[in-house]
Amino acid sequence: MRYFQLVRLYATIEAAIFTSLLVVWIGGLSDHAQEILGWIHGFGWIILCILVARGCVMRVFRWEVFAATVSPLGPIGATIGIELQRRSTRVA
Repeated sequence: MRYFQLVRLYATIEAAIFTSLLVVWIGGLSDHAQEILGWIHGFGWIILCILVARGCVMRVFRWEVFAATVSPLGPIGATIGIELQRRSTRVA
């Protein structure tokens, strides 16, 4: 699996975790689930930022993808940025 595809998959998984956290938080479903998802998302987002930054240095990703990753949208921004890059350059 190429680095681009690996980070793309990881960003998608992290976006699903972030979405789950939002659903649990907004719905007031479970404090315990909110805490667990919060920790998983927090560390996952940090790892995603490192992976995308490394990809930018390796010239796999554009720096705009990194900007989208560290934005308040987090993994959703990263996923959108990666998909826009993929479609514009036909990498994957």
